[in-house]
Amino acid sequence: VNKTITRKDLLIRMETPRFFREGDEITISTIVHNYLNEQKKTKISFKADNLTLLRSNINTPGYSTNLYNQKEGLYELTINKDTELRIDWIVKVDVPVGEAKLNAEALTNSESDALQLKVPIIPKGMKEVKSVSKELTDQKEENLQFTIPLDADLRSAKFSFAVTPSLAGTLLKALDDLAGYPYGCVEQTMSRFLPTIIVANTFKDLQIPLKTNTLTEMPEMVNAGLERLYSFQHDDGGWGWWTNDNTHPYMTAYVIYGMSLAKQAGYSINEEIYSKGIENLNSQLNSNIQIDPTTLSFMLYALSSSKDQKYNSYISEKIKGMDMDKLNAYSMSLNIISLVNINENSLAKEYAGKLISMSTSRGGMVFWSGKEWHYNWQDDIVQSTSFAVKALIKSGSKSDLIPKAVNWLIMQKQGYSWRSTQETATVLFALCDYLKTTNELNPDYTYSVYLNDKLIVTKKIGAGDVYNQIEDVIIDGMNGENLINGDNDIKIVKDGTGKLYFSGLNQYFTQKPVSESKGDNFIVRREYYVLKPEQKEGRIIYTKNNFDGILKSGDELLVKTYVETRSDNLQYFVLEDMLPSGFEPIKDENKYEIEGENNYRYYGNYMRNRPWRWFFADKEYRDQKVSFFVTNVNRQMEFSYLIKAQIPGNITVSPAQAYLMYYPEVNGNSDWINVKTKDK
Repeated sequence: VNKTITRKDLLIRMETPRFFREGDEITISTIVHNYLNEQKKTKISFKADNLTLLRSNINTPGYSTNLYNQKEGLYELTINKDTELRIDWIVKVDVPVGEAKLNAEALTNSESDALQLKVPIIPKGMKEVKSVSKELTDQKEENLQFTIPLDADLRSAKFSFAVTPSLAGTLLKALDDLAGYPYGCVEQTMSRFLPTIIVANTFKDLQIPLKTNTLTEMPEMVNAGLERLYSFQHDDGGWGWWTNDNTHPYMTAYVIYGMSLAKQAGYSINEEIYSKGIENLNSQLNSNIQIDPTTLSFMLYALSSSKDQKYNSYISEKIKGMDMDKLNAYSMSLNIISLVNINENSLAKEYAGKLISMSTSRGGMVFWSGKEWHYNWQDDIVQSTSFAVKALIKSGSKSDLIPKAVNWLIMQKQGYSWRSTQETATVLFALCDYLKTTNELNPDYTYSVYLNDKLIVTKKIGAGDVYNQIEDVIIDGMNGENLINGDNDIKIVKDGTGKLYFSGLNQYFTQKPVSESKGDNFIVRREYYVLKPEQKEGRIIYTKNNFDGILKSGDELLVKTYVETRSDNLQYFVLEDMLPSGFEPIKDENKYEIEGENNYRYYGNYMRNRPWRWFFADKEYRDQKVSFFVTNVNRQMEFSYLIKAQIPGNITVSPAQAYLMYYPEVNGNSDWINVKTKDK
């Protein structure tokens, strides 16, 4: 290893926030360092795309503030040797979305420097995403509609859609969505790469060419996912939702199921970790802990997927010991697949007949639902229907309910995928099995899509297009394209034979009111406190002071966010607490003792290594937010973190958003906060 240090005798640097928010006024500082052995006459300039320069001033003593050449857009002054000069440029963010390209220059007659940085711009509002989906078979024309609220800024609105002639294209598009999901708990890590393995194997069996970047990058994705799962394994061999969570029967079973399929697909699995996980799964199955029937069935399903015949009699005994009349469709479906896996096909067919009798028909389509519904995966209608389809196909059933159920699943899409990573994965598992039994490979038609009576795209579709990479069509309001506030009309015209799957996403930003306290939604309240350090008892103790909206650069704040719900038994909760532009989170919280705060109190010699005191499963810092994850929701929850004001400006802080990860329609948000940060 060789280390080389390079330096410039004259250089310029910029201090910028991690992001800009629409409407904010914020200070960008340029600092010029003169390390030459003489003073230098220097021309200093600053330019920014998508920002309006309001004013500027020199923030270094001894320099005149009247040196700005408005016409040329630069300062021309002499900088003493071995000194630095700071100029503050106060800008306003005028556009709602995109990026600001910042350029700064320091020019002399002997040495010069220049710098360009790109900083993202985010809208002042809360993102809303609405889906528009339709399947066309025999009909020649279909009219759809989506709405952009009147108070939404069209410049931040976007409508995108994709048209595919087969389920194969639908599968590939959903895989791309899974690969781009922003969080990485155990379930999402598994749901990222496991469906990709299954889709790839399905395409291989059907001799379908792979034409998507996600599948091309699959080996790297699988290996990265496995390594992450290895690091998440608990000392007892099981897995929870996150590393610091309790071992969970479902999560342990899901990981074992995924590793088994990856192993059978030819991927190298850490056998020690895999064996330890199997042991934990068996230990949980034989323990005295209360396990609901659906989770128990999933655990047996995962064990049967290992293809280890030594468990066959145990799995058979457990399934036969269940009261089939009391099982929901999800559990029944899992048991059918497990019986097929251990070669008890006759019993599987018998149970398949009962599963068919549990279906619900509506509008020419079919689905399976749980006996009782309250935002849990065990009775999820989409997941129940997915595994019912998979179970009927695995058992050899030729029921005409299968294509009707597949059509119902397609209609439940939320854009290009389904409501969550978990839901998307289960649907893909079912569609892969169905793809092997159906013939959608010979389309022959031309389609046209109109938006508000304007032709957007027209294309001829033939058999050669079935497996091509699907390209999104994007109508971007920022570019002044054909979007309007209010109702937008879509017309799809199809001429020819074959299926057409249309999937669209309507995205915009709106300033919502504070959540109302009704139903299952969350009530969210956020408070800021300014921290002041004091010397007490030989230690630095911080006291909380009321926040009046005005801060100084360098101030440290305690953020407390309270979340309430009226519901019991909610699981897999996420709080995304948005950060102010120009602030940085303080990650080393162990150094802070805050008076009156139990989570920041003195622990004697353990001050630097406090005992585990948080109730949440995980906490993540991102550029624009701090995210918290809770496995089992309490009726009242309190979250806190520390931030530091750095860059002066007048800014708006977006609301904190609370929701269930797998059922995001259960949500809530706090109010907006306005902050004015002054220089020291």
